[in-house]
Amino acid sequence: MPDILRKPTPIAKIYEALSAVADGRVELCGHESKGIVTSSARTKRYTVMISDKLYTSNDNATYWQHYAGYPIIAVLIEQGRISLPPGSRPLLEHFRNINWKRLNTENRNHYDKAVSQFLSSTGHAEGIKKLVQNVYDQANSLPVAVKGNRKPIIKLPEEGQ
Repeated sequence: MPDILRKPTPIAKIYEALSAVADGRVELCGHESKGIVTSSARTKRYTVMISDKLYTSNDNATYWQHYAGYPIIAVLIEQGRISLPPGSRPLLEHFRNINWKRLNTENRNHYDKAVSQFLSSTGHAEGIKKLVQNVYDQANSLPVAVKGNRKPIIKLPEEGQ
């Protein structure tokens, strides 16, 4: 089967997807024809629709930039279409409770700076980078089409309100 052309997912979005998986913020619904992914700030829920080899999402990256944003990558991991390498599950603990929205905002949406800040706090930067590279390679080689969808983003109350 020929590869389906699409823009590659930036590597920084893999970090966000792994955080969603580590936090259990990915829910598969309807016999895996739909996924709901809660944002790292826990203020929004994104809808990922799945139809054969087409994945759509209403997150900004997918909708406006036309690559698989972190909600799609997180759903692909939960479905097992992207597999985590043996022995990498303990590294997921470092991704728990990371508020990527806050980190990205602090770094003025320079995602690579946000990733560097995250890595400097873990003490396991090399292992994490290898895990992320593995997921990145799988994500960008999967023969799936990606597009945005117009489902409304579900807004949630911010924590403490």
